[in-house]
Amino acid sequence: MFFKKLVSEPRPSIERSSSNGASGSPVLKSISGGPGTEISVAPTAQSSENALGLVLDALGGVLTALSRYPIDLPDRPAEKSAEEIARWQRHATMGYPLEEGAGTLGVADRDWDGVVRAVTEQRREEHKYVDSSITELREALWACVETVHNAVKIDHTADASTETQMDRAKNALKRMQTGSIKQEVLGAVLAIEGALQSRRDQQQEQYVSLATKLDRMGKQLEEARKESTTDPLTGIGNRKLFDMMGPRAVQMFALGRQPVVLLMIDLDKLKLVNDMYGHQAGDAAIANLGGALSKVFLRQSDVLCRYGGDEFVAILHNTDWKMAQTLARRLQEQVAAMPAPHPAMEFSIGASVGVAQLEAHEEVDEWIARADKALYKAKQNGRDRVCVAESLLLKTA
Repeated sequence: MFFKKLVSEPRPSIERSSSNGASGSPVLKSISGGPGTEISVAPTAQSSENALGLVLDALGGVLTALSRYPIDLPDRPAEKSAEEIARWQRHATMGYPLEEGAGTLGVADRDWDGVVRAVTEQRREEHKYVDSSITELREALWACVETVHNAVKIDHTADASTETQMDRAKNALKRMQTGSIKQEVLGAVLAIEGALQSRRDQQQEQYVSLATKLDRMGKQLEEARKESTTDPLTGIGNRKLFDMMGPRAVQMFALGRQPVVLLMIDLDKLKLVNDMYGHQAGDAAIANLGGALSKVFLRQSDVLCRYGGDEFVAILHNTDWKMAQTLARRLQEQVAAMPAPHPAMEFSIGASVGVAQLEAHEEVDEWIARADKALYKAKQNGRDRVCVAESLLLKTA
């Protein structure tokens, strides 16, 4: 009886080790005579050392990258963090002792738990600092927006009062009989009026520029808050998000004067679905409406929220009420195409929509009230309707 060593094909490095770290062993098989046997041949020391070297090289690369790009922390400068990670890198990959005077350590004697702790603590502190910094920056940003918004309101009040006084002065001058004095004073009044208008125009240009920059920065910072402001059933924003973004839409409008529209959407016949087919079917209908909203309102600036129960809201920036009407009807088409929330359901579900374009100097509560009133009118008119807030209809009549 004789044996022949089977030579296996080379395999990727990930296949060389089992889950417990043991190396695969070459096998000798009997090829003639007697019962077949398998003999495991222990891996050579050289192959084990090569595999260990690859692991240590990879670990060293990871630790080197961490030490090369640290973050300045309030109680620890980046240089100190880099030195600390580099110390653990030398210890893990080359066996340098952590305490002076000790000799070089073998692989088994190195403080591997300490390596994990050092990296974990460093990343945890960096994450905490970055998260805190983003929160502070976000709060400072919107405090700036609110301050400018309040300044605009004050300017508007002051300008309205000034215009009233100017009108009175012009009317009084027109009644004067002394021609030369009348013309001189009237010219002065008109010059002041022109200067005020020029100031307002210049301020408006500055506000528009500021609004553009703040809007871009705000969108980037809001990414960090999505998890806490997401409705778990529909995957879109929740009431908390709307309560935060509604006032900001008003403030941004005061700066940029770009049209912004509020849609209030109510799922028709949801109570009937719950009563006849159970709340699971009702939840399915609500989730379907959330999906329909995401398919229609695709822009990053669109704010979609579940307002409560079966009521949803959408804030559409740079959109007027006419475009909002078109989008609302497209939403109704998506709702009509939704799958039935229960296989036995024999009636269709629609959506009623109220549309309100934000008006100058309007507050959030007034904006919501107009949109809600339009929604109520849509439901009164037979449901599955789109109604625009009355004040806008009157303006465009």
